[in-house]
Amino acid sequence: MPSMSGLRRRVRRRSRAVAIDARDAIAVWRARGALRRIKAGGARTAAVVHVYYAEVWPYLESRLTRLGGHEVDVFVTIPRKNRKTIALIHESFPAARCIVVPNRGRDVLPFVLVARRLADIGYEAVLKVHSKKSLHFGGGDQWRDGMLDELLPEAPEVLTSILDTLAEPNTGMVGPRSTYFPLSTYWSGNAVAVKALIAPAVSGEALARLEVPQELGFFAGTMFWTRLDAIRALLDVQALDFVREPTPKDGTLAHALERAMPVLPELLGRTQYDCDGTEVAVRPAVAAPIPQWYRAATQAAVAAERAAKK
Repeated sequence: MPSMSGLRRRVRRRSRAVAIDARDAIAVWRARGALRRIKAGGARTAAVVHVYYAEVWPYLESRLTRLGGHEVDVFVTIPRKNRKTIALIHESFPAARCIVVPNRGRDVLPFVLVARRLADIGYEAVLKVHSKKSLHFGGGDQWRDGMLDELLPEAPEVLTSILDTLAEPNTGMVGPRSTYFPLSTYWSGNAVAVKALIAPAVSGEALARLEVPQELGFFAGTMFWTRLDAIRALLDVQALDFVREPTPKDGTLAHALERAMPVLPELLGRTQYDCDGTEVAVRPAVAAPIPQWYRAATQAAVAAERAAKK
């Protein structure tokens, strides 16, 4: 039988969890209200940018300015604690729509909220990027910077090629070439959720391909360009299904969607593409082995965690 002090601790934890859920539900309701007031403009493509780490905004800004000259509307999701950053965002992007969101599901819940609205009002394609740090291992900055330069290349003609590719109705996704990982990566903790997310949208034959995850891949890091109709079936998840912080390193709804979003277009028969910053090419379904830099960073993080426990 638990002690009285232990029971009190459990009650306090439960009370805090209920309070967080209520606060986040209100924040999502307000975000949806702000999104309902957004109407489609002339553009049919949008950039959805999540800024959890405000200090990364200047770097994101430097890459997003490469969109100049293209009809791409900018939407920025930002947690309440970073509201002061909105003024900085509007200095560079006066027309950007900034939506305050709860810190839940990291960058994935904010994207789902915005992308669902954009799909409903007629946008055709979106860029998804965020202020990724991946503090659980030492390669986060390298990972983020590489993805941004592949998705927002310095060469204007390559960016134009990405946008032209997205205009093709059978395109699924254009992702960063360097982070296309085998779907078998950390698959056991995500398989059930990924299959449940994808099953309603595909045939039984297509779903069966998930039984051989080493023959598929996904863009790890959850940054990509995509046609919205290719992932629309994944945008109706419930906000409170995303776990509260601190978020586990793997096995959450956000991690399942990280895999499901690139895989669904593949299973729907869409043409998948990647970009290395210099060219856009058709992406084979099978991924190359996990890159050595990721292996090294992960191994270093595991070693550091073990050392800290001693």
